[in-house]
Amino acid sequence: MKTDPLPENPILTLSDAEHEVQAAIGEIILLTGEVGSGKSLWLKRLSGLLDIPSHISASINGKTVRKEVGSVQMLFDLQPPLWLGQSVAEELCFGLKDRPDSERLAELLAEWRLDSLDLTSELTSLNRLQAVRLNLAAMALAGPAIALLDNPTDALPEPDAIALRNDVAAWAHRSNTTVVVACNRWHDWQPVATQSWRVTAAEDLPHREGRYE
Repeated sequence: MKTDPLPENPILTLSDAEHEVQAAIGEIILLTGEVGSGKSLWLKRLSGLLDIPSHISASINGKTVRKEVGSVQMLFDLQPPLWLGQSVAEELCFGLKDRPDSERLAELLAEWRLDSLDLTSELTSLNRLQAVRLNLAAMALAGPAIALLDNPTDALPEPDAIALRNDVAAWAHRSNTTVVVACNRWHDWQPVATQSWRVTAAEDLPHREGRYE
């Protein structure tokens, strides 16, 4: 790992009086830090759910985070998950102005290794891995500029965690989605991360440790 210049055309910028961290389109940013250091808190701030500390500036596409909430989606660390629909199809399409046809939805499920599910399947029947994948599929369909993932692989067996990580990395690459992932099992994500930002205290700017190649 080495320190390289910051991105020339960042989609996400965080800065205080002394430091700055930036992420470009399609990057995977790994938030590291001790349990309770504020990793999940920073995701909620970037989603617009919580205020950014007053001494820190945060912008997405040059606009303040609050003004760009529509371009950001977050996967929360909730088990059982909080569903918005009743069925798989309803969850995938929740909030969309134009609902894709059944063929497209079936293709999307296959892309996220959920082809064993039926579009009419009840959401309460899904296990943890299926629930995470379905949330990611819905996120991919909505097409956010930035995806915030909170502990998506924690509690998963290593083979499932690796497969999920690789699928997220492939999605970020093909869709130019910037992914910020907070994970206590940071080693799950290090192989695909392009940058690592370390959170040392909840009210401090994350510290850029370097870029991976």
